[in-house]
Amino acid sequence: MAAFAGIVAPGSAVGEPVHYERARGISGYRPVRYPFAAADSVSPLAGTRGAARPISEPQRRLAGARMPSFADDWYHRIHLLPPRIDLGNVISPIVRRLEVWNAHLQEQTVLAIEATGADGLALSGPPAPPLVFGALQSRTYSFSASHRGTPAINAAFTFRFAGGAEMRLGVTGRRVVVFGIRPDWSDGMTERLEWLSEVLEAHDGSEQRIRLRQLPRRSFEYSWLLEGQDVRLLEHLLFAWGARIYCLPVWTDGSRLLQDVVAGGRQLVVPDAAHSDYHPGGIAVLWRSTAENEAVEIASVDGAALTLTLALGQSWPAGTRVLPARLARLDGTTGVRRLTDTIASGRCRFTVEDLGASSAPEPGTVYRSYSVFDWPPDWSEEIDVSCQRKLTVIDSGTGPRGFDDESGAPQLGRRLTWLLPNRPQITAFRQWLAARTGRVHPCWLPTFTSNLQVSRAVVSGGSGLVVRNTGYSRFVTAHPQRRDLILRTRLGTFFRRVTGAEELSAQEELLSLDQPLDVTVTVDQVLQVSWLELVRLDQDAVELFWETDGVVRVQLSTRTLPS
Repeated sequence: MAAFAGIVAPGSAVGEPVHYERARGISGYRPVRYPFAAADSVSPLAGTRGAARPISEPQRRLAGARMPSFADDWYHRIHLLPPRIDLGNVISPIVRRLEVWNAHLQEQTVLAIEATGADGLALSGPPAPPLVFGALQSRTYSFSASHRGTPAINAAFTFRFAGGAEMRLGVTGRRVVVFGIRPDWSDGMTERLEWLSEVLEAHDGSEQRIRLRQLPRRSFEYSWLLEGQDVRLLEHLLFAWGARIYCLPVWTDGSRLLQDVVAGGRQLVVPDAAHSDYHPGGIAVLWRSTAENEAVEIASVDGAALTLTLALGQSWPAGTRVLPARLARLDGTTGVRRLTDTIASGRCRFTVEDLGASSAPEPGTVYRSYSVFDWPPDWSEEIDVSCQRKLTVIDSGTGPRGFDDESGAPQLGRRLTWLLPNRPQITAFRQWLAARTGRVHPCWLPTFTSNLQVSRAVVSGGSGLVVRNTGYSRFVTAHPQRRDLILRTRLGTFFRRVTGAEELSAQEELLSLDQPLDVTVTVDQVLQVSWLELVRLDQDAVELFWETDGVVRVQLSTRTLPS
């Protein structure tokens, strides 16, 4: 029998327990005491270990693959049922059921549920995270979508689990109802823009103008004529949707597809998109009839190409009308007049809800810090001119009346009409209107009449302008409202300020200019000399009357300011 040395721990220093049986391999021991000595530690033994198995292990290597099974499809992962929700057109509140199943064989903890683009969408049901899902446990959420919110739904709910795993629920849909009733162009269409300002006028006629509304209000009003199925569709639409928000095509900015587009596509090519109401984040409508149409959201606009946020839901052939659209609310009462049992006509007015401001620069030349708008008006309609004085009448009733001309200067008002024959001019006119913001910001406007007649050639470098005597030197002489002029010639257009006037004879007078002309202009080369007036709009609301979808007539009232 082999003999092995051993020790007894300090707690047992008194000796072996009474009822303790020593192992057979321990032949003896010696007690140790604290503090321990180096000899109390057993030194490790060094050496090699030999194989003691009765047979050798197989040494051949075999290649193989693991065959996935049905269990791999279901287990060891998280399931969202359904994995994606397509709401379609949301015309009323929608509630769906969502099941979250932990198919792991261990518990999983949801740390957070993050929502993006979830305007009007909500998940409810189980307690809020952090929430433990037991092994193979399933929980049911209630998913709800309101009909109020962004028109195009492209949301995501991300379930983030401990350990870094995440599951994403995609939600798509459209929350709009297209008001596809096209206008009856025999009555035209009226677009109304309304700014809001306050004008504080001093005793001497000077004024302070304050802008009160950040964005102009916008509305459309037009007549329609329908027959048969369209009439019934309109009646049901007005009955069910009422005063809610519609997706209103901007009928004035329509164009047609040049080529077919297929369902699933994300790009539209629209002619003349730069002069239409397309903008990133806006809506476009593909329209073939009152009932057959589709609204899509615009992600970006690049030239004539519109990139869509969501894919097209159906295919559309070339020739389909494409229009920008605005969210609008039907205003007031909509009258429907029955002409026969199947034909009806009426007129509707929409107030635009998603307002936008023009960021394009104002067109026109700048003269003395203000832009010049020198587009000739439409002379098929007269220009009305009014000359009003800020006059106070003092009348006690018992004696002669007294009069106080407070400002000492007339207030000239004009009413002009413009006919805009094409879309680039309409776009530029809109930009000019946006820069005015109603009555707030003035600009230079010619009188568009021949106020002076040049009687002698204007020599290059000369600073005088000899004109027919109209009494300017006697009555006006560089008055702050009558000292800037626009000289139109065959050699160009010049803007100058009159600094003085002198009567040369009963037929001629000399006007001194602040700058000489750099060319010689003969009398025959002069086309027109008009006074240039610093004016502001005398109205906050402007109506654009669309005679067709490419021709606009607009009438404005202006008021002259001291320059």
